[in-house]
Amino acid sequence: MSDAIRGVRIFSAISLIGGICACIAGTLTGDTVPIALGVIAAAGGVVLAVFAFLARRKTRS
Repeated sequence: MSDAIRGVRIFSAISLIGGICACIAGTLTGDTVPIALGVIAAAGGVVLAVFAFLARRKTRS
């Protein structure tokens, strides 16, 4: 179970970093599509991070 939680945490971090980079790239180029996709990816990463935190807390108790 801890391996699965660790995998979700890693995927969450990658999604957050990718979303932030897409937002920055979209802002620099002036395109709205990368900004929108970056926001969606970052929000998904945050949701996954919350789920991983809750799962880790649940398995410890």
